[in-house]
Amino acid sequence: MNNQTLNRRNPRQARSQHKVELMLEAAMQLLETGDIASLTTNAVAAKAGVSIGTLYQYFGSKHALLDALVTRELGAMTDKIVDSMQRATPTAPGDPIREIVRAVTASYGGRNRVHRLLMEHSSTSNAQGGRLAPFYARLLEISTADEVAMPDGHTRKPTEAEAFVLTFAVTGVLRMLAASADPPPLQEVEDALVRLVTGFTAQRSTPENPAYRSLRPCA
Repeated sequence: MNNQTLNRRNPRQARSQHKVELMLEAAMQLLETGDIASLTTNAVAAKAGVSIGTLYQYFGSKHALLDALVTRELGAMTDKIVDSMQRATPTAPGDPIREIVRAVTASYGGRNRVHRLLMEHSSTSNAQGGRLAPFYARLLEISTADEVAMPDGHTRKPTEAEAFVLTFAVTGVLRMLAASADPPPLQEVEDALVRLVTGFTAQRSTPENPAYRSLRPCA
């Protein structure tokens, strides 16, 4: 009986997931030629070939649908970043940053406009703070997992505070890169981020660092 029950449930779960993917893909296709303000649940349902009642079984509102879409796209972006960083063998201090930038831009594929709209939505909607949090958390985890190559050839692991500052500095740039209709040249953005990160980590303020002593008040 248990095996029969499992055999009956699995196809339903697979069909449910297929319907969800159909609706999310339909929303993506509509956003390729429209915008978030004009997107409607009726249009998504019609494009996906499902009834509006079926759509509301999975998404309680248009915003819930957009939340799920942002979550899916950010998840795919995060997976690509993690995969690229795990496969890469850095040969220079800035290589991990370049891998992140390239993984993010590569994840857009041919849908730069749609991703720009979704990133704008995630940046302006209060409800989206929680949707971006897993993305930030994963980057923080990556940032503190390994030692960072320094310009002098040494390596060291960033502190929790350093990883926090760098993660949000870098992701802020990446978010605007995705949201901008006319961003600066990608190579220049890469180079600037590398200078930002390597310069920051190289100037870690410790009692042994001259930069630290220069910040101390005079007696």
